[in-house]
Amino acid sequence: MRSRLRAFLAHARKHGAVHAVLTAVLWLAQRTLERSEDALLELEGRRGTLGPAHRRWSANSAQANRARWQSWDWSDRGEEWTPSEQWKQTLLQEVLGQTIPPGGTVLEIGPGAGRWTQTLAERAEHLIVADVAPVVLELITERFPAAQTVLSGGCDLSGVEDASVNAIWSFDVFVHVAPSDQAGYLTEIARVLKPGGVAVIHHANGRNLGHLASRHGWRSPMTVELFAALARSRTLNVVRVIDRWSQGRHDLGAYHDAITVLQAQSAKKPSESVGAPRSSHGSPQPRT
Repeated sequence: MRSRLRAFLAHARKHGAVHAVLTAVLWLAQRTLERSEDALLELEGRRGTLGPAHRRWSANSAQANRARWQSWDWSDRGEEWTPSEQWKQTLLQEVLGQTIPPGGTVLEIGPGAGRWTQTLAERAEHLIVADVAPVVLELITERFPAAQTVLSGGCDLSGVEDASVNAIWSFDVFVHVAPSDQAGYLTEIARVLKPGGVAVIHHANGRNLGHLASRHGWRSPMTVELFAALARSRTLNVVRVIDRWSQGRHDLGAYHDAITVLQAQSAKKPSESVGAPRSSHGSPQPRT
C-alpha cells in the first residue's frame, strides 16, 4: 500500500493531481474487470463448462504463442522454468516414467528446446514433436535428428496419422494455450492415439489459486473439471490427476497447475494398462 501511495504522489508531482487521479481510477477499473473476468472463468471452469468467458479469452491465441516462442531466448533450453534439479528428476522418474510406457511411438506437444525430449527420445522407438514455432522445431532437429517434426497451427496435429501414437506428453504448454485451442488439441489427441494409448497433459487448474498470479504467468484459463469434461466428450477417459509427487515433497503449487492422465478408449479398462490412482501417501499423488 505504501509503495502504491509513493508511486501516486510521484506521478502527481510529475503529471499533476488530476492526471494522477484519473490514472488511479483507470487502474482500479482494469483491476476490477480482471477480477470479475477471473471469477467468471473460475465459475465456468468448476462447472466443467466451456462458457462465454472461456470462449472470449484471447490472450493465449495461436498467433500470440507463435510470436512469443519464435522470439524466445532458448539458450537455457527451458530450464529457467525448473524450480530445482531434484524437482525435475523426481518428476521424470515418478510422473513421466510411470505414465509414458517405453517403446512405441511417442508424441511431444510443445518440446521447447528439449527440456523433456531427451528422456522421451530414450524411451520411444519413434519420437514425434509438434510445435507452433518453426525455430523450436529447428532446435529439436539439431539435438534429435531422428525425431519427426510437425508444425502445428495452434490446435491441430496435422501430419500425424490417425491411431498411430502410443503415448503423448506435454508439459508447460497447455498452460499457455487458449481454452478453445486446448479443446481442439484434445480432439486431435483422441484422433491420433491408438486404442488404449495414453496422454499426459500439464495444464492450469483455476485462477490465482497458487503462490503466483495467473496473469503474471501468462496462464490460460482451465480447471481439472473443464479439462475432464472436454476430454470425456472426445471419448478420452480420465485415469488420474496429479498435482504433487514424492509423497508431497514436490508439486505444481506455484500456479496451482495439474497434470491429467488420459487414455483412449479400448476393450480394456483404463486401469488395466495405466496405473490406477494411488492413495494420498502414494507417489505420484492424485487429486480427488
